[in-house]
This record gives sequence, structure tokens and C-alpha cells, in this order.
Amino acid sequence: MAPMKGLTVFIADLRKCRSNEEEERRVNKELANIRTKFKDPNLSGYNRKKYVCKLIYMSLLGYDINFGHREAVELISSSKYSEKQIGYLAVSLLLIENDDYARSVLSALRRDMHDPNEWIVCLALNAISNITIQRMAEILTEDIVVQLLSPAASVFTKKKAALCLLRLLRKFPDAVNAQRWAARIVPYLGHRDIGVTLAAASLVTALAQQFPDDTRKAASFAIRRLKSLVVDNEYPTDYVYYKVPAPWLQIKLLRLLQYYPAPESPELRSLLLSILRHIIDISQDVPRELQQMDAQYSILFEAINLGIHLDIDQGLMRECALLLGRFITSRETNVRYLGLETMAHLAAYIDTLEPVKAYQGVIIRSLRDRDVSVRRRALDLLYSMCDVDNARVIVSELLRHMAVSDAALREEMALKVAILTEKFATEYSWYVDVMMRLVSLAGDHMGDEVWHRIVQVILANEELQLYACKISLQTLKAPVCHESAFKVSAYVLGEFGHLIANTPDCAPVDQLKALQAKMGATSQAARAVALTTVGKFINLFPEIKTLCLRVLDRYRSALDAELQQRACEYYALGTVESEDLLPTVFEEMPPFPERQSALMSRLLKREADTEDQRTWVFGGREINRERKLQKPGNVSGGESTEDLDDAAARAQQLSDSDVQNSALLAAGGSGNEQAEAEDAGLTPEEHERVAKSKRHYARLLWESDGILYDGDEIQVGIVAQYKPPAGRIGVFLGNKSTAPICDIQVLVKSDSALAVQQATQDTPGSLLPLAQARLFFDVTCTRVFTTAPTLRVSYTVAGAPTVSELQLPVTMGHFIDPVTIPVGDFFARWKQLGDADIKEAQSVLRTPFLSDAAAVQWLRSVVGGMGFALIQGADPEPDNIVGVGIATTEVGGRFGCLLRVEPKPAHGLTRVTIRATSPDVARVIATNISMVFESR
Repeated sequence: MAPMKGLTVFIADLRKCRSNEEEERRVNKELANIRTKFKDPNLSGYNRKKYVCKLIYMSLLGYDINFGHREAVELISSSKYSEKQIGYLAVSLLLIENDDYARSVLSALRRDMHDPNEWIVCLALNAISNITIQRMAEILTEDIVVQLLSPAASVFTKKKAALCLLRLLRKFPDAVNAQRWAARIVPYLGHRDIGVTLAAASLVTALAQQFPDDTRKAASFAIRRLKSLVVDNEYPTDYVYYKVPAPWLQIKLLRLLQYYPAPESPELRSLLLSILRHIIDISQDVPRELQQMDAQYSILFEAINLGIHLDIDQGLMRECALLLGRFITSRETNVRYLGLETMAHLAAYIDTLEPVKAYQGVIIRSLRDRDVSVRRRALDLLYSMCDVDNARVIVSELLRHMAVSDAALREEMALKVAILTEKFATEYSWYVDVMMRLVSLAGDHMGDEVWHRIVQVILANEELQLYACKISLQTLKAPVCHESAFKVSAYVLGEFGHLIANTPDCAPVDQLKALQAKMGATSQAARAVALTTVGKFINLFPEIKTLCLRVLDRYRSALDAELQQRACEYYALGTVESEDLLPTVFEEMPPFPERQSALMSRLLKREADTEDQRTWVFGGREINRERKLQKPGNVSGGESTEDLDDAAARAQQLSDSDVQNSALLAAGGSGNEQAEAEDAGLTPEEHERVAKSKRHYARLLWESDGILYDGDEIQVGIVAQYKPPAGRIGVFLGNKSTAPICDIQVLVKSDSALAVQQATQDTPGSLLPLAQARLFFDVTCTRVFTTAPTLRVSYTVAGAPTVSELQLPVTMGHFIDPVTIPVGDFFARWKQLGDADIKEAQSVLRTPFLSDAAAVQWLRSVVGGMGFALIQGADPEPDNIVGVGIATTEVGGRFGCLLRVEPKPAHGLTRVTIRATSPDVARVIATNISMVFESR
């Protein structure tokens, strides 16, 4: 692109500014000049490009740019590449959700996606990747898939399309509907061009984490491609990096295989084992150059991780342990880091920990490494390799290092010490001693989960309670007592202090004095626990009741509401003349029910996933064995090399008719997306089908049964019954074709606030001509939701697979119960909601059909069908309709809804206003009514 003198001068002026004020004055001056220039109807393309570049630069400097969108769209429509490039760059930076020009940009993108010039297509793909608008992702995904699968697309375009799909999948996983096209991407792992394979490998790896069943053949393709690279040495010289063939592709394929179990086919299993051994053998030769060493070691560590994951050869596992032992003693920090992390993976899967324990001393010394990341990996490895035999040594070393470790590592170390101590404790005294020392050392760096868990363990083990009481009292009598240790001690003495009441220096008054001595220096939360303990002392030790009441009386006037309430209530309980009340209220806590440790849950949450999710977790064999049982099914072993090559060839030869059918399905699959269908360039017959589906959907928003989708091959009907916050949806599938429908699969995807569960156990596998099947789904509204669930129906007719995605008519409006109120109360509540500054949802709709009594009665039926009780005579205008209802959710509570419909037949308009205690509920109801009116 040729330099633009005006832009160069402007950038130079900004760099010469000596203050922010001077720069801002220069920017404002330029903005005013650009606004003036944009008003010129004869503005040339070069000048338009120059001024848009200035806006881009000012936006990058942090200035708010709220104009220039139209000019950017005009640049996109230009036939010159340089102008189109700047236009797409501006749109990527300046366009926001719900922008007025979004539709124009969408049309330009769709046009450029099918341009014969591959550079224009790639510009559009780059722009789609960078524009953060979900609506565009929903509409354009199918076009991107077409570019990737089209045999006419160039290699460069295919790479761009694969990476664009990957970006959209990561940014909008629910919008791209990846399950529809995931299986069609897999054969591109065998593409003749390594660049396309590399891009496809990244995409398939992301798909494998979400749809393992749809991508199960990816393992076979990856093994064959690795064989050609590693064993057969078949690769172009352009992809050799310091004598290592395509290292990035090898790493991606090895990582992809870790999302699948070992192949069942003996041929593939043997081939995979030979590949891993070949990689390990190559690594024995020490590379001379640093870049070659980095590439080889990266492949080696990924191969070791794959070998550990598959666990198909114990000899290979022992060989991996020896290699890792060499790496963790390396002088290179990166090599030590990777060695420790991979050995932790080995410890999480290997049957015996002896090969790992041989390096225990080296691993412990790594806790003192200068690099904090190496220290963290050493901690993870010690945590994974710990068992009953070495638990005391590892825990004591971790406690010793905790006192000098940095704050970033101390919380994680404390969690792991607590878990290991509970898991491998063989003596009750050792558990109590370690945990009390732990909360004293690291109490400031860990949450309440640790001391909560200590209390749970003590309550559940009767043999532990006596010793815990003695240690708790000693802790309170010590000169320094950490707040977490104070909470544990106070709680334990309140529950089991009577067990040591007859021991010397442990009398009830000694316990109360020790508690009271430390109580004043603790936080309000700790004092609240101590007040509960004092209340329990009144029940346990009547002889010190007067002293306990004196302590409680002191806090009855505390400034903190929690402390004051506890003190007042406990004081009242202690002074009530009743023999049964006090023992009943302060009865000893029962053991907590068995459940997953909160410490383990918190530790797992700390392991943040990267773009590619980890296939294992730190913590030993048990937890990883449970995860392994949930992995996808085994790789099919019945595919030969010829079968895989044929599948790859079929992917290259995708016919244009298949591409068009896929695009048509995306546009016509949902009955309420007419706007997208209009942009898709559909035929009049297809427009009519989409409009018909929209009418069906709108009718089911206020009626309980009807047709949802009426296609050439299949018909979908709905029967619904609601009892808020629950309901049952019946889905009826009818075969309208003259051939049997096979391989039927029905799936419902919903928002997390709407629980959907299939009530009928089995989905029919096939339907004969003119036959019908029915399925039932139970729905529960847990919280307010704004997105209707999606019904995905896939089937095969005459060998042609088809997928239909329909939006189920299940909205917040279906969980409204009618409520009748007095006529005079309606507008009082209406005004109350208005004064509460609750945003109402209001729309003015065109209703030319409201010209006779029958149409007005239909309008009343719609309001009543949406769950509102009609209040006759409440509105001074007799033609107006008002209604009252309550939306009910299982967890989020109930929300009152008031509705007012004001029809104006003379003008052909109707105003609909909804006021509710939840703005989302009001918006959903307003949208439903608008759809019903538009479909009329």
C-alpha cells in the first residue's frame, strides 16, 4: 500500500505534542476536519481511505470514535483491494453490537465470501475473525464451512477458513452450531497440503473437546499422518525446521490423540507405538543447535504425554520415567519445568510410583529453585506422587517450605497439604497436629474451606475428638494464635469441651478464660464463632453459666449487627426458665454427610484451562481414573489405509449441490429467523417456507398445541402443559415422505436457567412412511431466561443425511400464572411499578387487522393464552385490555407482571406496555406479543 502523506503528517504532529492537552487539541481539530470532509458528496476513494485511516489511528490511541462507520462500509464495497482492506480494518475496530450498519457489513461480507478473487475472500475471513458480534457468527458460519469444504477453494483460503472457524468456535461456541459440520472437517487431517492439515488440526482439536463422538475418526487420520512425517519421512522441505519435519504439526497431532483412548485396532495400536518409540529414539542424540533442541524436546514431551495417556506398553512407561529423570536435573529451566510437569502426568497414571519416588530428593530440592514456575511444578509433582509411605516426609517438607515460600504459591501449597494430610493420615494425632500447624502458618493465604474441612473431619471421627479438644485448648493458651486456628479451637471446644472438663488445667472456667483472652483481638467473624461457643458452654457447663451470660451481655450492645443478634438471642436462651429448650437448641452437631471435599473442589477450580483443555489433573491415579472412564468411545479399528484415503478424497470432492443444501438448511432450519433468510438469497418458495415456520412458532407462543415445522419429509408438532415453574413438552415427529426415515436423533439445547430432561427413555431409530412417533421432555424454569431452547432433529432419508434445527416455543411467558386482583388495585400497582424506576417494555405495533369484533376477541384470547388474567373494567378506556400474572421460577423467585394493550383501530396501531419486577421478563413478553402480531 502506497504511503498517504496526510496520514504521515498527522501522525508526526501527534508525536511532536508535548502534553496530553496539546495532543487532544490536535485530535479534536482533525476530527472536525474529517467530519467536514465526509459531508462532501464528491469525496474520492483515496481521501476517504486516508480519513478512515486517521480515525483508526485515533481509535488505537484510545479516543472515542463515534462516526465514520458509513464511510468504512463504502470502502468495503469498493472494487480496489487497498480501500477494501482499510474498510475491513475500520469495521473490525469500530463496529459494535446492534450497530445501524451491521446489516450492510453483513451483506458485504457474504458477497466477498464468494468472490472469485481469493485475496478478497481472505480479507472477509480476517474481518469475520475480528468482529466480535455473535449475530454475524450465527449467520456466516455456514458460508465459512462452505469455503473450507469447497473443492474450488484455494489452499490459502482453506487455511484461513479453518482458522476463522476456530476463532468463532472459541468465542461463540453456542452460535456456530459446530456439531453439524464437525465430522466433515476431520478428513482434512489427511489433506495433501501440510498447511491445511496444520490449520485443520487446530480446529479438530477444539472440536474433539466438545464433540468427541462426532470426531472419533480423527485419531485414525492423525496416526496415519504422523507415520508419514516421522517414520516414512514424507514431507516438503518448506516445512523442515532445523532438521525437524513440521514440528508444529507433530505436536498438534500428538496432543489431539490425547483426547481419545488407545485404538482397538491392532494395526493402529502397533503403528502408534512404533511412532512413539521412533520419536524417543531420535531424542537420544543431543542436538547441537538450540532451535533444533527446542523443537525435538517439544515433540518428545508431547509424545511422552501421549504414551502416558494411552498406557499401552509398561516398558515404554519405564523408559519415559528414565528420560524424565534426566530432564528434571537439566541446567535448562524450560527443560526442568517440562520434565517436572510431565513426570506429574506420569505419576497420575502409572501403576506403581517407585520409578517416580527414585527422584524424590531431586524434586524436593526443586522447591528451592529460583524460578517460581519450576517451584510450582515441583509442588504439583509432590502432590501427585504422594502415598501412605512417603506422606509424612512430603507433608513435613511442604510445611517447612511454606514458611519461606512466596505468597503466590502459599495458598495452593496449603490446600494440597490439607488434602494430603486428610487422605493419607494413619494416626489421628498426626492429622490434628499438622492441620493446626497449617492454619497457623498459612491462615492468611487460604479461605475458610480449610478450617471448615478440619471441623467436618473431627465431627465425623469420634476417636479424634478428645485429642482435638486438648490441642485446641493448648492453641488458645499459646502466646500467639492465628485467627483460623482460633475458629477451629472455638468450634471444637463448643462441641466437645466436656470431654476434657475433668482433666487438670482444662476445667470449664479455664476453657472460657482461654477463649475470652483471645476473643478481643480477632475479627468479627471469629468473634461470632466464639459467641456460639459461649452459648454452648451454658448448656455444657451450668456451673459457669453466670460467667457466660456476663460475656454475652457485654456483646448485646455491639455495633456489629451479627454479633449483637447472636449475643441477644443466646442471652435470652440462657435466661429462659425451661429445661428442654437449651439442650435442644445447643444439641451436639451430627457428623456431616459424605460428599466431595470442598478443598478438592477449590483446588480443581484453580487449574485454569487454556484454549486446549488438559486431559488429566494433578492428584494421583484415583481421580484421573474416574476422568478416564468418562472419555469418548474407542477409536474404530476397522478402517484401513485405503478407507481413510477415500474419506479424504471425498472431502476434497464435496459437490456444489451438497454445499447449497447445507446453506439452505442453515437458513430454513429455524422458523423465527426470517431476517437471516432474507440475506441468504433464498428463492420465493424458500421464503414462503420460512414465513410459514415463523407463523407456526408465533401461534405456539399462546396456544398449547400445534405444528412447529412442516417440511417436505418430516413434520414436527408440539403439545405443551405447564404448571409453573415446571412443564412437559410433547414433540411429535411425522414421516411425510414415501421412504422410511432412519437414524433419527433428537437433542434439546437450552440455557442454563432452563432445565430440560427427556422424559421418555428411547428415541425411535426409524419411522415408516406416514408413521408418527412422540417424545416428551420435562422442563423446569430455575431462573429468568431470555433465549428459547433449540430442538435439533437429525435423520437420514434415502441415504441423504439431514439436520433440522428448530427453536422450541418455550419462553418465560409460558411460566406465568394468571392472578385476579380487585379492579381498583390495578392502576395503583401499575403506578407503584412505574415509581419504582423499573424499566417497562413498550412497543407500538401495526395492527390493521383489528377492525371487527372477532379480531378484538382474538386479541383477548392471545393475552389470556399468555398466562394473564383479564381484569374487566379496570381501564377507563373500554377497548383497552389489561391483565395480571405472576412468573414463577424454581430458584430465582416470583415476579409480578402487569400488561396493558391499547388498540387504536382507526390508525391501525396498537401500543403494548408490560411492567414487571424483572426487566428481562417484561422484554420477553413484549417480544412474544410482537411476534404474534407480526405473524397475524
